[in-house]
Amino acid sequence: MGATFVENLAHTRKEATRRQRIEAEQRRRDELRDGYAKLKDVLPVSNQKSSKVSLLERATNHVIFLEKQTQEMQARLLVLEQEVQRLRAVNEKISLATSNSPSPGNIHGIDARPLSPPPEPGMPAHSLAHVQGQQPPREDSRSPAVSEY
Repeated sequence: MGATFVENLAHTRKEATRRQRIEAEQRRRDELRDGYAKLKDVLPVSNQKSSKVSLLERATNHVIFLEKQTQEMQARLLVLEQEVQRLRAVNEKISLATSNSPSPGNIHGIDARPLSPPPEPGMPAHSLAHVQGQQPPREDSRSPAVSEY
C-alpha cells in the first residue's frame, strides 16, 4: 500500500509539472500571437500575404525606410537651421545699418543673396503648397485627421 501511494504521489507531481509547462507554452504562444498582431496594426496596410515571416520582412523594410526618411529630414533641418542663422545675421546687419538706403545688391558688406533659398528641383515655387510626402489640405477639410490610440 505504501508503494502505491508513493507512485501516485510521483505521478501527480509529474502531471502537475507537465500541466505547468503546457500552460507556460500556451502563454508564450499567446504573447507571440499578440505581438504579431500589434506589429501588423502599426505597419502600413499591405495586400501582401500575412505570414509571420512576411510580416517581419515588412516591419524590417519599414524600419529601414523610416531611418532613411529621418536622416533625410535631419539633413534638411540642418540646411534650414543654417539658413535661419544666415537670415538672422542679415536682419541684424540691416537693423544696425546707419546709412539711409543702400543700393540694391550691395548692402555695405552684407550677404546680398536672396533672403529665401531657391526652390528645390521638382518642387513648386512656394513651399507652403505641401510638405513632402503629404497631400495639400482639401477645401472641405476643417482640421487634420487625428488618429486615436
